[in-house]
Amino acid sequence: MKVSVSAIIAVYNPNLLFLEKAVLSVLNQTYSVLELILVNDGGDEAFISMLPNDPRIKVFSKQNEGVAATRNYAIKQCAGEYLAFLDQDDYWYPEKLQEQLAMIPVSGEACMVASSVDLIDHNSMSLSKYAPSTIATYSKKTRNNNTLLWLAEGNFIYSSTPLIHYSVFEKAGFFDPWTQPHDDWDMYLRIMIAGFPVYFYQKKTLSVWRQHEYNESSNGDTMICSKCRVEKKLIHAVLDEEIRQVAATNLLIDYLERDNLLYERRQYKRFLILIKHHLPQLLFRKNCINKKSGTEVQKALSKRTRRMVRRSAKRYFAAILLQ
Repeated sequence: MKVSVSAIIAVYNPNLLFLEKAVLSVLNQTYSVLELILVNDGGDEAFISMLPNDPRIKVFSKQNEGVAATRNYAIKQCAGEYLAFLDQDDYWYPEKLQEQLAMIPVSGEACMVASSVDLIDHNSMSLSKYAPSTIATYSKKTRNNNTLLWLAEGNFIYSSTPLIHYSVFEKAGFFDPWTQPHDDWDMYLRIMIAGFPVYFYQKKTLSVWRQHEYNESSNGDTMICSKCRVEKKLIHAVLDEEIRQVAATNLLIDYLERDNLLYERRQYKRFLILIKHHLPQLLFRKNCINKKSGTEVQKALSKRTRRMVRRSAKRYFAAILLQ
């Protein structure tokens, strides 16, 4: 029996050319979607007039609350058995849904399917310098039994790739606005912690992620703060000690990342106050990591820790002279 798919795009003052590309990539899938749900998050409604005349398109509008709340609103409008998410600046390759659905061993299974992405810039030019690394990272972290541990170490699932069964949200919960813009990472962690099967497509990239200056990922303060919130949630959500240790180490690294932003803004006095508190804690944790036999995840975390310790220590001594 053929399953139904609802595609979701959260919309807020989009680049019309980018959105048109996104919409057409959904409508032209080799596995036809039941519907395309677009939710306008309190922005300009000019985009509605450029939408193609297709009965599968359903447009909703709501007050501005952010992408997490908008995705949650969209989920509640869906009639499809599986939900597929796409950001307004990105697009899918034609066979994206067909290839992902073929991975599900039992039709209608409550699960998630993810895949890798190609990277392009504002002008749709391939970011070939970064793409191989992105694809290699995805492949490395999804071809073993430590996927949850790798996901705790850092998000490698792009938000325009997942296909998720509707019932998953009933158990794992909806997107958490408190963790935005890392609400997608928080969601994937909760799906895996809840025990749902997650299938990782490996053959090729199925989505395209557009990197430009208006991406939320370009806002350093916002990104670091939301990462810290996800890590705090994870520490309290799992009993597995290794996952908790990974999250706790990541949290300290991100605290120091935030401290270093103060240094870069020449706020040396406040930088010194915070660095004196966070740096010794990370140094202690670094020594604990080094004493372990070392999984691949621990090795990657140890490398990030050493790099952050060196940078922060160097800036600590420089700030003493500069303040």
